[in-house]
Formats: sequence, C-alpha cells, structure tokens
Amino acid sequence: MIAETYPRPELILAVTCSHCSQEASVSVGYGDHAGTLRICEEFHCVHCGRRWHADDTGFLQPGPRARMLEAFGEWTVSMGRARSTFDTVKVLRAALGLELVAAYALLKHESGIVFAGTVQECEWLTRLLEKAGESPMMNALTPMSESCRNG
Repeated sequence: MIAETYPRPELILAVTCSHCSQEASVSVGYGDHAGTLRICEEFHCVHCGRRWHADDTGFLQPGPRARMLEAFGEWTVSMGRARSTFDTVKVLRAALGLELVAAYALLKHESGIVFAGTVQECEWLTRLLEKAGESPMMNALTPMSESCRNG
C-alpha cells in the first residue's frame, strides 16, 4: 500500500503574463485521480488579475516533467514475482502504452524495476498494480531538491 509520507508535489513556476508583461505564476498539479493520471494548471497574475485554469490527462510534457523530476526526485516502481503475469502485463500495457512483448520484458527485467519517473507517476502506477492484486514497491532513485525538502 502507498504510504502517505510521499511528498505532495506541486510546481509553482514564474512566468511572464501575456496580458501585462509582468511576472506571474503557474501552479502545476499532477497525480492520480481515480486511476487516471491528471494534470492541473492554474495561472494567476497579481498585477492585472488575469487567471486561467486547465486540466488534462496523461503524462506531463517533457519540460514540466523534467522540472518535476528535478524538484521531487526520480522514483521507481519495482516488483518481485507477479501473482498474475497476465494481469500485470495488461496493466503495464494499458498504463504505459506498451506493446505486449515490451510489457512482458519490462516485468521480467532482472532489476525488478518496471517503471521510473516522477513520484506522482509512480504512485499512480503502484495503485493500478495494487488494484490488479500485485504488491509493487516505490523507492526514491534520486533525492528531491533541498528547497522542496525545506518547505
């Protein structure tokens, strides 16, 4: 089961407001919501009051994902022997968009690591695998940045 001690990552990015050209912020939330990997972005400019909100599903684009990895570290999902290879391969294929052979090879890799990514992605995949009756484990591969650790 996923422990509640993992960070609740959200990025706050400084951007330039397209309306008034002053500094504004975009908050990027990312994580599992009812079995779906969801992205939520909120823009706010304190200078002109402009706001917007956007939601999406799936993996983050490479730029924001790289910033999440830098801020909160890289995490892994690993598994020992699968209770049901069929069900586990089915979950990996659907979640990660893999072909059958690639998903099976991932499951049988000697490291036991089936996925490496952001903490949010790993929590999401762990929950999907647990729902399929498996017992995956999450581990931090690289540490989160010092600024995130200190609040």
